[in-house]
Amino acid sequence: MTKQELLKLLQNALKTEEIAMPLYTRHIDSTLFLSGFDPDAQKRMSGILHTLNIESTHHGMALQWLINKIQSEDKDVY
Repeated sequence: MTKQELLKLLQNALKTEEIAMPLYTRHIDSTLFLSGFDPDAQKRMSGILHTLNIESTHHGMALQWLINKIQSEDKDVY
């Protein structure tokens, strides 16, 4: 795989982390409000979604670090 191919894949993954995951978690969190689940279940599910959002942010930071590292290298085959 070339450097540009790898960077393209990593940048697409980063875009997913930055855009799609927060959108999904907001949508699901809103749906929970209208779901009819009891308040304790809603609270637990909302906590899980919050954790997922935090982990997604950390994953995005790791992807950005990796993109920067690869961009700075002279290597072109991965």
